[in-house]
Amino acid sequence: MAPPEATQNTPLAPSVEKAYYRKCIELKRRLNDVEEANDAARQRKARLNRAIMKMRLERAFLLEQLAKRLQNTSDGPEKTTINTTNSD
Repeated sequence: MAPPEATQNTPLAPSVEKAYYRKCIELKRRLNDVEEANDAARQRKARLNRAIMKMRLERAFLLEQLAKRLQNTSDGPEKTTINTTNSD
């Protein structure tokens, strides 16, 4: 006995196919939007990390220069101490 018509591999109704197609297109748009936002966030994070490293280097350089200048003063380093260790 042959299986009934409704259980065979028949294509979906045209309205259901169109609904799936529209949903697929919308999901693809959302995926593209999320990927673009992710790329933008990744670039922002990379820029921020570079800026942080630059500021850390500048801070270390300035602390070294300050320590050198304080050593050259007549007071000497006995009265003033500078912590040049990196606290990060």
